[in-house]
Amino acid sequence: MLKYLYLKVFFKLFPADRLRRSGAKIGKNVFFGEGVYIELENARYLEIGDGAVLSAFSKIILHDSSLNNVNGFEVLYGKVYIGKNAYIGAGSIILPGVIIGENTIVGAGSLVKGVLKSNSVYAGNPARYLESVDKLKLKWRNKKDKLIFFKTLPRWYEST
Repeated sequence: MLKYLYLKVFFKLFPADRLRRSGAKIGKNVFFGEGVYIELENARYLEIGDGAVLSAFSKIILHDSSLNNVNGFEVLYGKVYIGKNAYIGAGSIILPGVIIGENTIVGAGSLVKGVLKSNSVYAGNPARYLESVDKLKLKWRNKKDKLIFFKTLPRWYEST
């Protein structure tokens, strides 16, 4: 039991602390799901705002060395900014040079490039604008399907 508790706390707190030590700017109450991948060697190019969530198996890529491998061209590096309370869906990939606004939702499995405006929902490969967060809330409130229900839960993680 003690070993399980230790591992749970270790994995909960370790990603943010390690990223900060590598130069990233990580806000408070940032959640890292299982298997999140971020390039530690380029962490100085990363900033994540308070309350952001990176769901399971999401990835943040901070460089592109494809042309370097093919013909010796310089390696491209790009800063990534994830705004306050942004939600990155499971299995999403964030490419170099991305800006994700505050309160923005990125759907599971999305490939994100460019700038995603605040209070918006994006999904797909590549990720495209779908609707505002307010419009999504209205759609969800009107769901009558018996298989879908909603329950308010407390945040499941502590400050990082």
